[in-house]
Amino acid sequence: MLAAAGVGFGHAVLPDHWMPLAVLSRTRRYPTRRTVRLSLAAGVTHVLVSLVMGAVLVLVGLQFRDTVSRHTDLVIGGILLVTGAAFLVMELVGRGHGHGHDGEHGHVHGHDHAHDHEHEHSHDHGERDARGLAAFLVPFGAAASPDLTILPVFLAAGAVGVVASITSLIAFALVTIVTIVVLTTATAAGARLLTAPWIDRGANLLTAGTLLLVGGLVAGGVV
Repeated sequence: MLAAAGVGFGHAVLPDHWMPLAVLSRTRRYPTRRTVRLSLAAGVTHVLVSLVMGAVLVLVGLQFRDTVSRHTDLVIGGILLVTGAAFLVMELVGRGHGHGHDGEHGHVHGHDHAHDHEHEHSHDHGERDARGLAAFLVPFGAAASPDLTILPVFLAAGAVGVVASITSLIAFALVTIVTIVVLTTATAAGARLLTAPWIDRGANLLTAGTLLLVGGLVAGGVV
């Protein structure tokens, strides 16, 4: 149980499991309740995916564990890097901000102009929705990425007996989920205390920078 709890905590404290979620919650001004729900869902998904992948590896052979783990880091890190780079580019070229109306469109002249404006407006909303969906799914996916370092502990517990297996599973799940929820919620709450205007103006840049930083660490095998 202690080994399972230790592995769960040691993996959950890595920044890819909570930092992007915390930055997302701060930049989008999520209330604490929503941050808790989001991080709880990520923690539960992380545990379930870890167990499923662990079961698959036990069936096909543990010799693939290191290979799968390395490729998982490359995939998750690569997705974070690409998404962060895309957000950064959109922000630098001026497409990271919402579309505003300055009153110049108060009069519409002709059906074609109205149609073009409506099409441009709907296209802009669709683009922002796509960016918003990516900004949500990528941090959530990183937080929910599996932990295969727990496999030796589960196998050792299985050799001891059913009770040891179940208690180890419970210890791993509880410690992992609680760690992700606490770190995400506490970091987001602390970040909300920082109310400097540049933080809100540079929300997209902060998100991009966080994804690039964490993505680089994950892809490089540092975390």
